[in-house]
Amino acid sequence: MFSETFCGNTVAQWALAAVMVVGALVVGKTLYWLIGKTVKRLATKTRTRLDDILVDMLEEPIVFAVIIVGIYYGLKWPLGFTTKTDEWIDKIVKVLLIVDLAWLITRVFDSLVEEYLIPFARKTESDLDDHLVPVIRKGMQVSVWTIALITAMDTADIPVFSLLTGLGIGGLAFALAAQETVGNFFGSIAIFLDKPFKIGDRIQVEGFDGVVTEIGLRSTRIRTRYQGRIVSIPNMKVAKADVVNVDSENGRQVFSVYRLTSEMNDEQISLAMELLKQIASSDRDTQEKVVSGFFAITEYSRDIMLLYWVKPDASNLETRTRINLEIVRQFKKNNIELTKATPVHAKLDRVELL
Repeated sequence: MFSETFCGNTVAQWALAAVMVVGALVVGKTLYWLIGKTVKRLATKTRTRLDDILVDMLEEPIVFAVIIVGIYYGLKWPLGFTTKTDEWIDKIVKVLLIVDLAWLITRVFDSLVEEYLIPFARKTESDLDDHLVPVIRKGMQVSVWTIALITAMDTADIPVFSLLTGLGIGGLAFALAAQETVGNFFGSIAIFLDKPFKIGDRIQVEGFDGVVTEIGLRSTRIRTRYQGRIVSIPNMKVAKADVVNVDSENGRQVFSVYRLTSEMNDEQISLAMELLKQIASSDRDTQEKVVSGFFAITEYSRDIMLLYWVKPDASNLETRTRINLEIVRQFKKNNIELTKATPVHAKLDRVELL
């Protein structure tokens, strides 16, 4: 029975090949178990995390390579095939080894980025590296797999360069179709380099006012202030637009005029100015520079003013509301009266304050 011929090889040869293939699988499984039980355990006892990462990431690709090589010799050594079949077996094994090598490189690189580069980027003050790390990570993966694909195709005698030349004929049409994508990509690079804003900043751009939630390679996303909606703006437009970074301001200026009645004497006017300055200065969301003054006398009123700055991270409306309510209470308590109406001809000239 063992001398019977099947596909140019005896049953005994096929049986030996099957035993070698199964043996390769057993060796791979045993190697996987040994790495998990011994090498990994030894790596955990060292102070550095590098050996743990390398062992964990190299484990599967190495076992896969051992199985491929075992199956290859299991087919080539006991069996005899035609020259063309042998060539195909050689090509398939080489392609699988190339894919395995690319898998190994990307696994190791990705783990090193996750373990070292990302934590380092988070510790730095600049946000540029936080945005560049994902780009580098993805670019490395694409580059390795592209090289592996081209090498594998060349190994399999697929005319890679002819194929690339053929693709190059349609490259112009593709470039024209993809010019917006390319523009958005370079727009994102400009944003990363110029840093007009960062994630979490409130900006005003292209008619939208909101907080930046994400800066991607294609678009920048902001959450609008009042609707709470996510708006995606292409980076090409953001790079060209006039961007107002609201959070970069030192503070928001508030200038108010209070028209006291003409019956107010000098003591009441001085008290009113002192109350305004004290109320604004004592509020938790105002800055130290607070100015009050008596700057206009009309037939119908005595005009005093208050100038203060709201902190950048505070709510302008809530701060003004709180201060105005306290002014109403203090004016009423101290019998300070405001004019009930302002005649049309009593105009307030614009005052420039430095």
